[in-house]
Amino acid sequence: MKRFQFPLDRVRVWREEQVELERAKLQELCGQLSALAQEKTRVENERARSVRNILEQPAVEAQDLQALDAFRVYVRTRIGQIEKRQRELAARIDEQRGRVMEARRRAELLERLKARKLEAWQALADREEETLAGEMYLAKFGAKWRR
Repeated sequence: MKRFQFPLDRVRVWREEQVELERAKLQELCGQLSALAQEKTRVENERARSVRNILEQPAVEAQDLQALDAFRVYVRTRIGQIEKRQRELAARIDEQRGRVMEARRRAELLERLKARKLEAWQALADREEETLAGEMYLAKFGAKWRR
């Protein structure tokens, strides 16, 4: 009997590659989200350090307070931008997770189809082998009786 050949094997391999591609995109988005969280922490720490520096001075001038207030406004605006971007990325990550799951589902569908085809092929090969063994036995048994 000829060896097992799954006719959709190239499609199955392509679908597996699609799963890996979608996973890579998801990892990239998660990396971007992590970078934004680090940026937000850095900006907040910078603001806290600026406040500490001003408060630790023996005398605070009006210019310093104005600069601190302007920096506080900048930080608030920057954190707002970061949080908006984080929300957008979180939505994109949810969408990408859906794409990964869909790609995985499609790949698994072909894997199950291949397994069923292989099982049917194996059953046919077993029947063929059993038939051949039976014919060989009968041929051998028949040769003994003809003598």
